[in-house]
Amino acid sequence: MRRLRQAARAAVALLAVSACTAQGEGKSGDDSAPEPGTLRILASSELSDMKPVLDRIRQDTGITVKPTYMGTLAAVDLLARGTADDAYDALWLSSDDYLHLRPEAAKKVVSETPVMSSPVAIGVKPATLSALGWKADDVTWSQVEKAVAQGRLTYGMTDPARSNSGFSTLISVASGLSGAQSALTDADVDKAGPQLREFFKGQKLTSGSSGWLATAYERRGTVDALLNYESVLKGVKGLTVIRPRDGVVTADYPLSSLAASSKDTRETVRRLAEALRAPDSQRRITETTHRRPVVASVAPAAGLDTGRRRELPFPGSRSVADKLLDAYENKLRRPSRTVY
Repeated sequence: MRRLRQAARAAVALLAVSACTAQGEGKSGDDSAPEPGTLRILASSELSDMKPVLDRIRQDTGITVKPTYMGTLAAVDLLARGTADDAYDALWLSSDDYLHLRPEAAKKVVSETPVMSSPVAIGVKPATLSALGWKADDVTWSQVEKAVAQGRLTYGMTDPARSNSGFSTLISVASGLSGAQSALTDADVDKAGPQLREFFKGQKLTSGSSGWLATAYERRGTVDALLNYESVLKGVKGLTVIRPRDGVVTADYPLSSLAASSKDTRETVRRLAEALRAPDSQRRITETTHRRPVVASVAPAAGLDTGRRRELPFPGSRSVADKLLDAYENKLRRPSRTVY
């Protein structure tokens, strides 16, 4: 986990994998004092697209959200080190699954309310999809690995040591290649190792967080595919979005209160969560961000495939998560250089 800690601190580092390009982190804290009705929230970077929804909530409730954006795993590391206690009032990450594998971070959270969801998916250029002979509804992670190994597919994904979409992709690929029927074990990671090494030969673009990866692709879209959240991919022009039929890992975007915050602040967080889960907000969320509503009475926006996919479980132990991250950092990814 030493590399993970280093990655979280290196907010301005740009990671280049051969022709890879990475984007810098946002600032790691907010030194301003809390204001009544204002929530300082440590958030995943792709949530910048929630501004129209939050602006409407501010008009309706008077609650102002002041976000600081960061990769999910990097944010958990910040929380675990205790440096977020006085800088933030709440946490709004793509998932709290990794947080729960780190007790020193989990104890900082006192409530969690899922707001919306989005699975990890693959966005492929139509020409590449045609050349590979793929049908969007039938693609598997094994097919993706095979195409990469054959030199027919290059892709971009976020750094698993910093971003939940990258880590969730790593879990998805390892599960698909190992044939795991439940949460990954150390044996599954070892079994998938050789194919994972082949898979990561195709990674040509990376970034520290999901939103910044999409921006990097739009600036330099030389890869054939992006591995990212469905919602992010839907916002990128020229990609066919595929949810592999052998399973996905889904982000549920919980809004979480922090133990260090005051009672009044936690009440404001509760009110914000309630406003975000109101039917009107849920409809606005799915229509403007392509995320899926968590309120049953609200239907997903047009264009979101409603076909079911198996939900791949998150690793049940810190040791497996650490093994995956260590394997990626030291064995799987292509040699890289850090550019400042």
